[in-house]
Amino acid sequence: MQEEVDIVKIPDDQIRILRNVLGERIYFFYSDKLQVERVEDSYVFWSNGFSLALSTITQAPGKLRTYINISADYRTCPKEASTYYEFEVNVSNAPLWQEGSLQFGKLSSLKIFSDPILMIEIYQNCNKAGEKGRLHDCALVFYSQSNKYMLQARQELVGGVNIMLHDALIEARIKDLKLRHTLV
Repeated sequence: MQEEVDIVKIPDDQIRILRNVLGERIYFFYSDKLQVERVEDSYVFWSNGFSLALSTITQAPGKLRTYINISADYRTCPKEASTYYEFEVNVSNAPLWQEGSLQFGKLSSLKIFSDPILMIEIYQNCNKAGEKGRLHDCALVFYSQSNKYMLQARQELVGGVNIMLHDALIEARIKDLKLRHTLV
């Protein structure tokens, strides 16, 4: 069990970045190429990575927004012929590590204008012993007073992330995942 937890543990520096989201409002999800896919009675937005554009109370004067960049990549499990997915989370002054992308109109955006984020849950799933293939899956769920937003690794795309906005779809997706960390 300890080895499983070690494999799927999100690094402390990335936890600190996600803690900065608490109490902030998400204004946009920025992406270099936002795509839409119909799933059940809802839609999933997906891309190879997203930036959350946040408003923040603690920003330096003259700085408008903070960007939290999120992508999901697969890793090879060292002891098995399997892969698992994990998030890469960093913070920057520009979305998706592309200085000037907004000014040149190279990014797509999904407007959110959320209430302040109250809680973040980090999920990672593990297959049962002996199963091969995708070993772990990862998801982040952001909770505000009125909504929830889910980012999940997209298996078909290295670095790919799905965004789900529909509550029923989010609940269906997280019921089989294992909760690893809660930030409040």
